[in-house]
Amino acid sequence: MKKLFMVGVLGLALGITGVFAQHPGGLGIGIQGGYGLGGGETALSLKVPSLPVYWAINLFIGENVFALGVSGDVYLIDTSLVPDIGLGWYFGIGGYGHLNFWGSGSGHDGVGIGLGARLPVGLSWFIPGLPIPLELYLQAHVGLGIIVGSGFRFPDPSFGGNFGVRVWL
Repeated sequence: MKKLFMVGVLGLALGITGVFAQHPGGLGIGIQGGYGLGGGETALSLKVPSLPVYWAINLFIGENVFALGVSGDVYLIDTSLVPDIGLGWYFGIGGYGHLNFWGSGSGHDGVGIGLGARLPVGLSWFIPGLPIPLELYLQAHVGLGIIVGSGFRFPDPSFGGNFGVRVWL
């Protein structure tokens, strides 16, 4: 019964995405910076036309940690807020994974893998009058996951935010 419920929720999410879509249907490539994993991070942002998933490939270098990660979000709501100026907002559901390398003094010492679910919400502005769509966005996200390996932790709550720019081709 749980599997049937989850399939239904996923189907509804994917169906709603197309109905309220503010974002173009093409290829979106960008870069973002923000806060996550307890410090600053940089990411490549990618949206391919054939999938309803907004991907980010993250790199984090901190005082006692180096991490590589990926997140993928499906926007459940993606609609205009102020259509005349190209301002919209979105809310989604997604997942993340990251590989952490902790140094001495971090309290972990070793390698860990983190996996979890996340909820992103954000503002999206498509700058009017440009020859190709250019998007600026501001996003916040909360998540809940697990870390295994050195420094096992469950539950592992997370929060973060990003500012990014994407060009749509």
